[in-house]
Amino acid sequence: MDLKPEDILEVDFSRSFRGYSEAEVREFLEELASRWETLLEEKEKILQENRELKRKLVEKEEYLKRIDAQIEEWKKQLEVEKELARKEAAMIVEEAEMKAYKIVEEAMARKKDIEAGYNELLEKYRLFQIRFKSLLQTFMESIEWKGQEWEVMEQDKKGTVKVEKEEGGEIARFSLKDLKDEGRMRRS
Repeated sequence: MDLKPEDILEVDFSRSFRGYSEAEVREFLEELASRWETLLEEKEKILQENRELKRKLVEKEEYLKRIDAQIEEWKKQLEVEKELARKEAAMIVEEAEMKAYKIVEEAMARKKDIEAGYNELLEKYRLFQIRFKSLLQTFMESIEWKGQEWEVMEQDKKGTVKVEKEEGGEIARFSLKDLKDEGRMRRS
């Protein structure tokens, strides 16, 4: 039963000989109607607040759904970016390994060239030592022969050949020019 405050005020009781005091009943009904009206207003206010809260709740739930959807989208995007970053890192590492391999190969080739150059220089040094020892030996032998007389033939400006006797002979006379001449003859 939907009871309104007006309905309470309009209630009419039948009269009896020993019944309640009409003024007291009327006063009570007015007080009851007033309180009932206050309760109905509070009920309407609470219902309005409830509707507003439900509307806000629906909005918040929709907002949360959108946020959840956005978060899921970000997670997917993050996974894609992680995969791209992983692939890029793998490519960078592979490229670095290839460059490192190339550098090592170049270094090994350079090392071989240096070793070959070193071995060539070492061989030239050994050859020089042998020649120098031989030259020194020849020189030492010529010093021993210095006391002997040798015939030396010289040609003067006119083209006349003179034969002279000289101590030590041609073997004792040598110069760096002779060594250079010998080197030119071998290079040719």
